[in-house]
Amino acid sequence: MNTMNLDNLNELVNTVKASEAMGKANEILNVVKAGEILKKKEEEEKKTNIVLIVCTILVSAVAIAAIIYGLYCYFTPDYLDDFDDDYDDEFEDEFDDDFFENEED
Repeated sequence: MNTMNLDNLNELVNTVKASEAMGKANEILNVVKAGEILKKKEEEEKKTNIVLIVCTILVSAVAIAAIIYGLYCYFTPDYLDDFDDDYDDEFEDEFDDDFFENEED
């Protein structure tokens, strides 16, 4: 009976050791899977961050260009309006309607 109990006890110990080894292996697999999931999330975040950074740079460049153009338009005097105003009256006086009517006669 002692040998039988010892065999059963050895089998029980081996079973417990095997289940502990399986438990440790499962824990290791779970840690590896969790690490892979985190790595994938980090890669996705990096891609999202890169797109966000590029969009931010483009929007900033457009905003700065709009501000510079607005300041340029505000501070640049409009010489053409003055030029057109000075010569419009004289130009209209030169071409009289009477001139064209005389040619038809």
